Amino acid sequence: MAGPIITLTTDFGATDGFVGVLKGVILGINPSATIVDITHEVPPQNIQAGAFTFGTAHRYFPADTIHVVVVDPGVGTSRRPILVIGPQACYVAPDNGVLSYLFPEAKAPAAPVDAFTPIHVSLPEGWRAYHLMNSHYWHHPVSSTFHGRDVFAPVAAHLSNGVAPVNMGDPVKTVAAFVIPTPVLDAGVLLGCVLHTDRYGNIITNVTTEDLPLIPNAQVTVRIGGRKIDGLATSYQDADLVALIGSHGYLEVAARNGNAAKLLGVSTGGEVTVTVG
Repeated sequence: MAGPIITLTTDFGATDGFVGVLKGVILGINPSATIVDITHEVPPQNIQAGAFTFGTAHRYFPADTIHVVVVDPGVGTSRRPILVIGPQACYVAPDNGVLSYLFPEAKAPAAPVDAFTPIHVSLPEGWRAYHLMNSHYWHHPVSSTFHGRDVFAPVAAHLSNGVAPVNMGDPVKTVAAFVIPTPVLDAGVLLGCVLHTDRYGNIITNVTTEDLPLIPNAQVTVRIGGRKIDGLATSYQDADLVALIGSHGYLEVAARNGNAAKLLGVSTGGEVTVTVG
């Protein structure tokens, strides 16, 4: 019978042995664990990209999955290592905003220049969190620069063996999360911003299908990076530059067989406007 699922999301890449070491630590504690790599190609130290990538992936895993998310430029500083317990899964990560998309309370309308401001948010009803302080469940000796190996991976493995979360440390009532802006409707125009750019250079915005009144025969116009795009496409091949609803439910802009982010000179927080009429 397959063991419990532990996922890994990091910025460690595949060149060094960091990912293999995480897996070795987990399997040394629980040889029956099933380890799934979500990605190890988060851009180095890019907490925002890690948060978005994990935020659009975790929902596809079965209940009781244990997620380890390590994008941790503050390793060795005063930032807390935490364990968050939700209704469907648990999450082991640095308390630096990398779990932001789990908490809708962190979402608030804001101008693009204010996007991704770190704040502390209260846990939703039914959620719990712990400051990982019980070193009994860590790997020793503990390095100040590799908490993925020495704190997060072993904690996840012990959880998969049935150790109660309450044994891992002290409870906390708030966690760090970014302000993730929602589009603002102003005089019939949706004012949004860029949340993420994927490996293809597709520009993913914070405008979702719920924000767009998709009235039959209505004309959607997207303006971004000094360009105007009329209508929503259904594939990446429909035109040289297209706007379409991606598989994650967000409006995105893509260049056919190219990199839209480089073409338009747009990055995270950049402005996008959408009109429907």
